[in-house]
Amino acid sequence: MAESPLDVPAEIPQSGPFRRIVLAGSAGNIVEWFDWTVYAMFATYFAQKFFPSTDPLASLMATFTVFAVGFFARPLGSVVLGRISDRRGRKAALTWSILIMAAATLAIALLPTYDRVGMWAPALLVVLRLVQGLSLGGETAAVGAFLVESAPDGRRGRFAAVFPTTVMAGTVLGSVAGLLLNRILTPDQMDDFGWRVPFAIGALLGLIGFLVRRGAPEPLDTSGGFERAPVRRTVKEHTGSSGVVFAMVGAAGVAFFGLVAGFPSLAKIYGVPDDQAFSANVTGLIVLVLVIPLVAAASDRIGRRPFLLFGMLWVVVTAPVALWQLVQQHALAAQLVIVPGVAAVQAVLMVAMIERFPMRLRGTGFGSVWAFAIALAGGTAPLISTALQSGGREWAFGWYVAAWAAAAAVVAWRSRETAFTALDRG
Repeated sequence: MAESPLDVPAEIPQSGPFRRIVLAGSAGNIVEWFDWTVYAMFATYFAQKFFPSTDPLASLMATFTVFAVGFFARPLGSVVLGRISDRRGRKAALTWSILIMAAATLAIALLPTYDRVGMWAPALLVVLRLVQGLSLGGETAAVGAFLVESAPDGRRGRFAAVFPTTVMAGTVLGSVAGLLLNRILTPDQMDDFGWRVPFAIGALLGLIGFLVRRGAPEPLDTSGGFERAPVRRTVKEHTGSSGVVFAMVGAAGVAFFGLVAGFPSLAKIYGVPDDQAFSANVTGLIVLVLVIPLVAAASDRIGRRPFLLFGMLWVVVTAPVALWQLVQQHALAAQLVIVPGVAAVQAVLMVAMIERFPMRLRGTGFGSVWAFAIALAGGTAPLISTALQSGGREWAFGWYVAAWAAAAAVVAWRSRETAFTALDRG
């Protein structure tokens, strides 16, 4: 990668292409994270419908195991769709990704429950979650590369901020769907059909996202061939950068999926009423949506490392505090105390990691490292939090999150700054 300083930011693209870039990067991302969040939001209903048991915690742990299984399909998705991304272009991968997610989401909306088909119900749910995980595994790197490569040097943080902002926006929509359905429908209606409604909405939004992505510009010139064995080359030739991605993405995933995206289900374990948990979660997510673009823009001037370091140190201090607040039934305080750290990290994480890799390794190589870190750390976070609480260790998950963040803070301190070097564009 060239090491030329960026003294003057390049001009932003014309408004028409810029709008298409933003829409293509955001449309599918919102839909896919809406669906992913809805599953976490309605975990207790899946526990009852697909994993009936006399022990509610055991049913919930089975549900979160399926949640984790979906994450472990991500590395495979990053290889399959990442290969398409590197060989046929970012837009092709994004189009396939949203089609796969929409189809699996519609299938979940129509899925028969345990009392109808017995063990086929959880088996089919596992298959569909694997399909969704495959979709998201290819989506993340393709969207990130699409946005960063579409940006002029000096504005990469602003462009890449579309990714975390729309992740939060999709999560907000999923949380709002949960909040509204819980207020509009009776408990019996929610138990009967209400939990299916957001998945049907997600499938419809997926079709809209597909149409938006078809008209997006392609930033990757695929005429120059493609890398062979990109995952092996990434790990072998970019070992340091791969380690940085694993540590930073793993810590960010534990904090986000454990204390933000999975907050309503976590709060329910501690006896917080659903309305209170959903309201606190939506408030925290709205703050993230508003703050992340500002932090990302500032990182184009200040750099990525200061925000990564600040964010991880903030999580080290506040993750145990958030769990303590939750134990005390203070849901809003538990959510807001962790938000500044999550915002600082999420705002720059994608762009800071992508800037470390050459263009031909971003789709498959970088994407696989990212997906593996998210699967191992983020995907298991709700399951670990539930297991710790069931074992009587109510505050232990806060220290688990803090330990990941502490390790990532050390990595951030020792890593190089990437904001002020020219991006490798093939």
